[in-house]
Amino acid sequence: MLGFLRYRLLPVLLVICACPDEDTVPGPLDTDTASGPGETIGATAALTDSSSGTTMGPTDPAPTPTTSDTEDGSTSGSGGGDVSSTFDPPAACGPPCDSFSSHEGMVMLSGAGANFACVNHIVGDLYVGANAGPQEIASLGNLERVDGSVTIAGNLALTDLSSLACLREVESLKLTGMPQLGDLGALAGLRVAPVLELERLGITALPSFAPDFAGVASVVLRDNDALVDLHAAATWGVAGAPLELRIEGNAVLPGLAGLGGLMAANGANPVHITLFDLPKLVSLTGLEPVVQADLHFERLPKVPHLAPLAGLVSGGQLTFNALPAVTDLEGLGALVSVGTFTIGDCSHGEGGGMDGLTSLVGLDSLASVGHFALAGNDKLASLTGAPQLTEVGSFSSVGNPALGQSDYDAFFTQLAGGVPWGCVGDWGRCECFPVNPG
Repeated sequence: MLGFLRYRLLPVLLVICACPDEDTVPGPLDTDTASGPGETIGATAALTDSSSGTTMGPTDPAPTPTTSDTEDGSTSGSGGGDVSSTFDPPAACGPPCDSFSSHEGMVMLSGAGANFACVNHIVGDLYVGANAGPQEIASLGNLERVDGSVTIAGNLALTDLSSLACLREVESLKLTGMPQLGDLGALAGLRVAPVLELERLGITALPSFAPDFAGVASVVLRDNDALVDLHAAATWGVAGAPLELRIEGNAVLPGLAGLGGLMAANGANPVHITLFDLPKLVSLTGLEPVVQADLHFERLPKVPHLAPLAGLVSGGQLTFNALPAVTDLEGLGALVSVGTFTIGDCSHGEGGGMDGLTSLVGLDSLASVGHFALAGNDKLASLTGAPQLTEVGSFSSVGNPALGQSDYDAFFTQLAGGVPWGCVGDWGRCECFPVNPG
């Protein structure tokens, strides 16, 4: 009888293997000789005004307009909702104003001729859309603080961010869909931005911020086709734990060495790292300081080994898939415990897997795994290489054609609990499915 495992849902997207539910009750692992082949942003840090020593977080818009010019908390007009402010920007920023005001509510610039020339503080979000004109954007020249998010999306006329040179503090900053935008130098005065998302830009390097920049909690770098240099990240620091990094689809990014300073600043705190679709990445150098991590490394065809992960001791969820040049797990020699450990992939059938691996050699210290999943690893012919592994809560193996019943039997013999729950077999016997806890 096939055993059906009721997996505990974990806080990220996992791909695991289990047997189909045939209205059976959970039971011990049912094995069969393999006969053939068959994806947060993290919490944001509080914003701090260093001049006053007060702590500022997101502020809800006033329930009623603060002036008669505003009918709701969102505007694309000329600053309705503004109130007097003493939060004066530095003298070098923006056009001169007799006085500055604070705007309460969301600000949307979308080509309607908005003018915020003397607004230096937005209590809400700022959105600059594709149709926002140069004069609208230039009217932000005195803006220093946004208590919510700043998003600039799809504005193909924007070649630099000089209109935001006064910006000092935001809750999050997202720049997306502007491949012509290669100059982020105007952000050099930014002091607070715990959440950063840079997507489909023309940048070749990450931006540098103010010397007293308060650090990041979450960074997304996605589909920046010219990005090659991450070294500015070494000066950013960390705003909170766990640190979250997602680096995806950057077509020519050759390395991660620039992340070394950021990882060192994070120390032994947990970090979530996703590296996905990086065809030119030739090394994981820069990840040496990582001690506790969730890792999802997938489709990194030129990464030759996992040696920079030699300091990794524990993992919540580790997934390695489609790293064909990796032939062993030697870089994971200090790893002791893992919640969910997935080697390969079963959601893409024969298209996934760690096809360079022939065994588990390298897992010298691994003692405990909550759920161990192996899928689509065409050359995996032995389960030796993890001599200290005695605790496995559940086990799945599907589409690993070089493994036979004797290999599984030998592996289960070293486990203190004997044969674990799960499913072993070929693609027809053990169905793979995604688990998405939402």
